Amino acid sequence: MITAVEGLPYDCISLLPCAASLGGVVIMTSNALIHVDQAARRVALPVNGWAARVSDMPMLPLENDLELTLEGSHLVFADEKTFFVIRKDGMIHPVEILSDGRTVSKLTISPALAQTTIPSTAIQLGSGFLFVGSTVGPSVLLKTHRVEEELPCGDEELATPAAVVDTHMDIDDDDGEIDDSEILHF
Repeated sequence: MITAVEGLPYDCISLLPCAASLGGVVIMTSNALIHVDQAARRVALPVNGWAARVSDMPMLPLENDLELTLEGSHLVFADEKTFFVIRKDGMIHPVEILSDGRTVSKLTISPALAQTTIPSTAIQLGSGFLFVGSTVGPSVLLKTHRVEEELPCGDEELATPAAVVDTHMDIDDDDGEIDDSEILHF
């Protein structure tokens, strides 16, 4: 099925198809992330104050201005409803897709949880592995792992996500196994 969507911002950069269970596509612009479903319903997340100025598309209010620009960034899914924005400086921001069934209601972005190489490409390899290829530095293989923590009672503020990145890499050429080169907990 081919769908046409009218009224997208002029600064769209790339598309990231969502899992079949969710459907739709994530569009990255210079100033926002937009989820578009099969019915052309759009949910936009501005990442700086310019998003509302360069587009007439309705957007969620800017809760906290992260002052991000997404030129040179790459998107890659970690699981069905979580993807990473890997910015041109290597900073990794997790984005959660909040939905009720197949209807997306909101996108939320968290502060950077790790830094990796300058990306030229980012690909999900399956089994929790992400490959971030770089033409200006070493490419890396990341292993993602979701960690959920309970907040202490009475703590109203959401905890900032933490990352544990192990940069040690062991490669055993005899049996082709790679020990966890880098583990990214989100």
